Amino acid sequence: MASFRKRENGLWEYRISYVDRRTGKYRLKSKGGFKTKKEAELAAAAEELKIDEYGFSENGNELIENYMEKWLEIYKRPAVKLNTFLVQERAVRRTILPRWGRYRWKDITRNEYQKWINELREKYSEGTVRRIHSIFSTAANDAVHEFKILRENPLQKIKIMKDDDQESGKIKFFTVDELSRFLAACVPIKNAKYQHSRHYQALFTLIARTGLRIGEALALTWNDIDFENGTLTVNKTLIYPLNSDPRVTTPKTKSSIRTIRLDDGTVKMLKAYQKNQKETILRYGFKRSDLKLVFHQQDGRWLRINVVREYMKEVCKRVGLPQLSPHALRHSHAVHLLEAGATIRYVAERLGHASIKTTEKYLHVTKKIEKDALALYEQYVR
Repeated sequence: MASFRKRENGLWEYRISYVDRRTGKYRLKSKGGFKTKKEAELAAAAEELKIDEYGFSENGNELIENYMEKWLEIYKRPAVKLNTFLVQERAVRRTILPRWGRYRWKDITRNEYQKWINELREKYSEGTVRRIHSIFSTAANDAVHEFKILRENPLQKIKIMKDDDQESGKIKFFTVDELSRFLAACVPIKNAKYQHSRHYQALFTLIARTGLRIGEALALTWNDIDFENGTLTVNKTLIYPLNSDPRVTTPKTKSSIRTIRLDDGTVKMLKAYQKNQKETILRYGFKRSDLKLVFHQQDGRWLRINVVREYMKEVCKRVGLPQLSPHALRHSHAVHLLEAGATIRYVAERLGHASIKTTEKYLHVTKKIEKDALALYEQYVR
């Protein structure tokens, strides 16, 4: 509801009271400087329309905290896949809002923002900083072009320092010998509490032999494995939403839904691990998984991704290997397949890549493929 009054200087002012749809609290918005009451009425009508349509404040005055909350929940969550939304939400809540939440859009200067980006680059990789900047800049673009609450994006023409040439785009993976050393070490150390358990060794071996993503591996149930035909079906993935319980959702892309053929050694390993899992549950009084999960905690629930990552780093450190993440095992599988002579298309389908271009990056990380190809050429032209 708008009200109007004439100020002592002879100019008109409007005041609009409304309920903030995010907090449920009453807000008051005012603006003066109009020569006539009619001008004030027209401006108030336009502002009320904007509030009704978007729930955002006038040009540049919206608190970034308020804007980003509404932008995420109302405009982004319904428009993107859940996994994508969770990545964006995490970046907003953990990185963007702690620094910029109490700012108004009109208060951000390019210099201050560039300084912040430079500080981020000292802590994070180029890719991570580009992702954070992209999310924030996209939100600013929407403020300009979709909601008309900003005249221009203050986050444009920002420079992000590139990684060193030697590290840029570098794929981290284990050689065949390194992988063997790592997997052999993935057993409980002396005096560990659960000496009989082999779930970490089985988990890492499976990823290294199939190229599964960590979320795909942790979401697996025994029903997904066909021992008779030697196949494994991927149709779900485990995700950890920010500040909430884990959940299983559909995989990253349509191409991620796939059936993978298992080699005989992996089938044998999984059968042995299935037996080991039953023995471990009985020996230590663990709870059986109601979902028949292939990998689970003592209480029968999903393993936590961050715990798996930390365990892997500890093993790598203990045996003197590069401290890589579980995703490096997926990279290792792709590289080893190509070194063994597999085609790019086969590797792309096995890993569930949406585009073969994603797979082609592995061709540049190993000298063995180049060496073998040259040897075949020399044999051919003799």
